[in-house]
Amino acid sequence: MLCSRQALAGNELSGWLRDDSEKLNIVATYNLIYNAALMVEEGIGYALCLDKLVNTTSSSGLCFKPLEPRVEAHLNIVWKKYQVFSKAAEKFLEKMRQEI
Repeated sequence: MLCSRQALAGNELSGWLRDDSEKLNIVATYNLIYNAALMVEEGIGYALCLDKLVNTTSSSGLCFKPLEPRVEAHLNIVWKKYQVFSKAAEKFLEKMRQEI
C-alpha cells in the first residue's frame, strides 16, 4: 500500500483503522499523489488518496474505490495576507466563497 506521508504523520486514518494499522503493508509513502499514481500504474501497490485527484476515467488504467465506512477529510484553503491574485485565482476564490 502507498499512503501519503501527511496522512500517516497526522494519524488521519487511525480512527478508521482502529487497531488494524499494524496489519497494513505500507511499502512507500508519497508527498504528491501524481507520483503515487505512477507507482500504482507500475504495479507497486494501491494508493490511499482523496477522490478526483487522479485521472480514473476510462482512458486511465486506474480506478477509485471508496473506503467503507466512509472516511472524510476536512481541508483548508489558505493564502498569504494581502496577496495580489491573478484574475483566474480571484474567480476561483469567488466561486469557493459561494460554495461554502
